[in-house]
Amino acid sequence: MKSYTSSIAEDYSPGLAGLGAHRSAALPGALHLVGPHDFRAMEEALGKGQVPMDFEAKLEKLAQGSLLHRFVEHNCRLFIALLQAANDGSFASATRPDRERLVRVLAYVRKDEDAIPDYKPGGFLDDQKEVRAAAIELSPLLEAFKSWRLQYQVPGMWVGAQGEERP
Repeated sequence: MKSYTSSIAEDYSPGLAGLGAHRSAALPGALHLVGPHDFRAMEEALGKGQVPMDFEAKLEKLAQGSLLHRFVEHNCRLFIALLQAANDGSFASATRPDRERLVRVLAYVRKDEDAIPDYKPGGFLDDQKEVRAAAIELSPLLEAFKSWRLQYQVPGMWVGAQGEERP
């Protein structure tokens, strides 16, 4: 008989060699749990250059957690930066379907009540699965964005920092 935790690990942690985890072919992605309202709310907030306050608080909490939690937080912030650059027209390589996929993943991570409720043991394994799947599927786009950001955004950050007075 499988324990709750081992069942979660097997179902939601593909590629964890040595831990007995395997990908279940019968389990579809959980992004269908993101309703139209969840999607629109995330899309509208990001379109205004904002991150919903509850989602920002969740990301800050994840940043202080385990490696899995930090993985989810780091990639969500990368997705947000890409979407904001695409929304303001400065990064044009993201197609509409790419942007919709990223918004849907972010809306999924924002939900506390998803495939595995976030307050339960292993509650972020499903979030990690969805983030990881999007990161793999959109890897060329994410790499192009990182290169673009290094070329166009980072130099501006350094110029701005040089103009500030130091104590």
